[in-house]
Amino acid sequence: MDRPAEPLRILCLSRDPTIAAGVAAMLASVPDFVLATRTADYDEGLQDLRDPDLAFVVLEEDPTAGIAVIEDVRRKSKATHVVAVSLDDDAETIVGAMRAGASEHLSLPLSQQELFKTCIKVVELRRSKPAKDDTHGELWVAYGPKGGVGVTSLVVNLAVALQAAQRDVAIVDLDVYAGDAAFFLDVKPAYTLRQVAGAEHLDPVFLRGAMTRHRSGLSILAAPAAGGDGPPLELSASRTLAILELVTGMHELTLVDTPGIPSESTRAALGAADRVLLVTDLTVPALHGCLRTLDWLRREGVDPESTVDVIVNKHDSRSAKVTPKDASRTLGLPLRAVLPRDDGTALDAANAGKPLAEVKPGGILERAIAGLAAPTAPAAEVSQRRPGFLRLFS
Repeated sequence: MDRPAEPLRILCLSRDPTIAAGVAAMLASVPDFVLATRTADYDEGLQDLRDPDLAFVVLEEDPTAGIAVIEDVRRKSKATHVVAVSLDDDAETIVGAMRAGASEHLSLPLSQQELFKTCIKVVELRRSKPAKDDTHGELWVAYGPKGGVGVTSLVVNLAVALQAAQRDVAIVDLDVYAGDAAFFLDVKPAYTLRQVAGAEHLDPVFLRGAMTRHRSGLSILAAPAAGGDGPPLELSASRTLAILELVTGMHELTLVDTPGIPSESTRAALGAADRVLLVTDLTVPALHGCLRTLDWLRREGVDPESTVDVIVNKHDSRSAKVTPKDASRTLGLPLRAVLPRDDGTALDAANAGKPLAEVKPGGILERAIAGLAAPTAPAAEVSQRRPGFLRLFS
């Protein structure tokens, strides 16, 4: 099976807009990659860096300012592969650029073959990045006991917001019945959870290759295509935990989308979660479902008071019969957030396969979801109550 084209975010920094445009045009001709290229002058680029995968810094005849820019890029974005570009091969300039943190040097005019090799190098370095051995990133699991409360939309847009906040984010779609997080992000994965779950040897290298990278920078392990590749996947608790252990070892933060059915896989993920996002609307059936969920979470050793964040979605104060205060009193927990109803924007985003931040940036729903990216407790507190994998794998 052919692998999908690899996406790379590229920034070209140059004081000469003509040279920057030429570099961008040459990048556009590079095959086998999806390149999102921005051009900016030195000051503008450093103010709005956005953590690119690859940065080209065009040096002037006097390279002093450009070399300082290379140092700033490396300091602000340690994972970025920096390429110094100049009109000649002056040895002193090249040495200065390398000492400042450039990974390589290319001379103008650039060739398509040189750029292709550089892109391959960046992708290979990204794939070969070792997994964390002794620590795991955070695991957030979203669950809605009633269908239609917007769990997938919440997971996708919260992940995009966290990635935009310079977090290293992954999505795992455990909805083996009708998972469509990949559709919400308009990505077409070559591999899904089915291939990962069925792998004889599960390791970080294989798993990394099975995940699809979104243009925002986040990675997703997609659910099997509905009806497209066999019967519903049977995913055991042990296999679920093994997959999540590897993903959290590779990423700072992993968000899990789950089906409304409390399957073995879903229960395992919720039991291992550092943070459970319990999603509901303000209807009696949904709140009853939340009460049942809280009951079995307690029976399985999860402390809702320290782990569960109740999120009310699709709230419309004009038509709601149940108030947020009623919901909090019924569940016996404070509400982490009340997200406003904005069906038009949510539908436009879902139909376009785009995050809310691209469809309606700064909209009320996008801002409300982005607010969930803020931590709920100090770092020390979070680390103390992060027992999921330590408890389950000890």
